[in-house]
Amino acid sequence: MPSTRSEPMSDTPHALNADTHPRVQLSAVRSALQAGHSNVLEVLVRVQGPEVAATAVGAPPAHALARALAIALDASGSMEGRPLAEAKRCAEWLVGRLRPHDRLAVVCFEQSAQLIWPAVEVGNGRAVVQAIRSIETGGATALHDGWHEAATALQGCDVPGLRRVILLSDGEANQGECDPGVIAQHCARWAAQGVSTSTYGLGESFNEELMVAMAREGRGSQYYGHTADDLMLPFEQELQLIDARCMGDVRLSYRVPQGVQVAVLNDLPRHDGVLRLPDVAHGAEAWALLRLTVPAELLPAVGQGLSVLQVTVSGRGAAGDTVLLAPAPLVLPVKAAADWAQCPPDELVQRRLTEVAAAQALERMREAANRGDAAAVQELLRAARAEFGHSDWVQAILASMQQLADREGDVRALSKEMKYSAATLMTRVRASDEQMCLSGGLAEEAVPKFLRRSGLQGRQGQQVA
Repeated sequence: MPSTRSEPMSDTPHALNADTHPRVQLSAVRSALQAGHSNVLEVLVRVQGPEVAATAVGAPPAHALARALAIALDASGSMEGRPLAEAKRCAEWLVGRLRPHDRLAVVCFEQSAQLIWPAVEVGNGRAVVQAIRSIETGGATALHDGWHEAATALQGCDVPGLRRVILLSDGEANQGECDPGVIAQHCARWAAQGVSTSTYGLGESFNEELMVAMAREGRGSQYYGHTADDLMLPFEQELQLIDARCMGDVRLSYRVPQGVQVAVLNDLPRHDGVLRLPDVAHGAEAWALLRLTVPAELLPAVGQGLSVLQVTVSGRGAAGDTVLLAPAPLVLPVKAAADWAQCPPDELVQRRLTEVAAAQALERMREAANRGDAAAVQELLRAARAEFGHSDWVQAILASMQQLADREGDVRALSKEMKYSAATLMTRVRASDEQMCLSGGLAEEAVPKFLRRSGLQGRQGQQVA
């Protein structure tokens, strides 16, 4: 929804060292305003983490802090047999990737939730693995109760690093609280208290709307896989991202002159008028894409500048300290039409616009797929391939959609892949030096796994530049 702010704008930012603190960068799709016209322009807001000294890829950086995680494992009747065995294997794999001083709680849930291992230091991991192996299937799916029990287990953990619930389920919430909107809001409230939520869907029967909403409001990440093997890479991506994070609880507010309208184009949670961004990691960026409408009557004379936007970002450092970044202003000069036309569009802003538009196209395809309109899906795919042909990443995603759409009766798989691909395009963290990654300036093995791009979200592989 468009919004208008009219607060007075400040021009007294305070300086921080960009080598050790995150920084805010603003880029407009054009570097000037056109005189005599109302201007509609997109602005990319990038909250970038500082670079760190290189370490072996996959190795925890020197600044990595102890983590407190809680696994909430679905043990309902639908998980009997192979699904539960695969879920246990995922949990055991995660234990093997934790450090001895990390804390881990384990909760299983079916008709009710049970804490089977408290949030204590992992040590060598053998005891918690035995607890995981003891889990057996039961009846219904009290997903909310399981998640809540896991969040509660982390409430009293006094660790300097992150506290996060990792929810793994193959089904729908059908016991206790089942309303996706209510559950997602509970995730948001716990995130505000410092306990975030990531979700992992397994198979083709889980509720992707619920799982994505929980991660979105819970300030975590959302992943899914057809099998346990498909979730190994997401687990590794998440652990790398957790280790690399330098700021969480990221909040973005903006001010514009009275009369300027603002629309937020990518799908970010908003609470009390403040946008919530994903965690910021070293060498990576969280971002927002805004569309400003500047009425012609607000423009000063040609040659003068107009302060169209000021962005303020705050959050918490990796050790929980409060971080307030310097306000970032955007002042654009007013140019006559001929001079304005010579201002080239910003390539990075255009790329993000393409990715957001592709995500919106995927949501329209998903709606058509869910109502059984296969012809509409094919037509939308054809239109998207033509519209977004200049984006290798989007084309790789669309190629995966085409393969799934060509399989008759595979609506569930198609719907999930479209939902997760759209969420990834809309909000996933990007490399701070994205152009370097895209141009092949870095070998793939030198790029952290959480920054690598994939054309298929539910299966490993298909990495694209």
